[in-house]
Amino acid sequence: MQSTTPAPQEPTLAQKQAQLAENLAKIDRAQARRQAKAAPPPPSTAITLEDHILEATDDILRVSAGLQSFLTLLELQSDTIPQGIGLHALLLPLKQQLVDTADRLQALV
Repeated sequence: MQSTTPAPQEPTLAQKQAQLAENLAKIDRAQARRQAKAAPPPPSTAITLEDHILEATDDILRVSAGLQSFLTLLELQSDTIPQGIGLHALLLPLKQQLVDTADRLQALV
């Protein structure tokens, strides 16, 4: 007795191309949704030159504070590490330059 169910047919080339195009469209839509979710919101106000100056000043002052901590450590260890005095003498003028630069930038605002 023969089976009455038809044998499954191989998809044609046109069907395969249509399925591929559909899959690519799905991927494009998914990527667009992902990018839309990941995109940062537009800034509510324009960033001004003043904001950039203040940000740069903050950065300089943070570096200066770190350098001051290092200078303090060198002062505390100056009697045990003789090279600390030389390092302190080299770094202190650099720290002062940072402070002076921050002061000049703040004067622009």
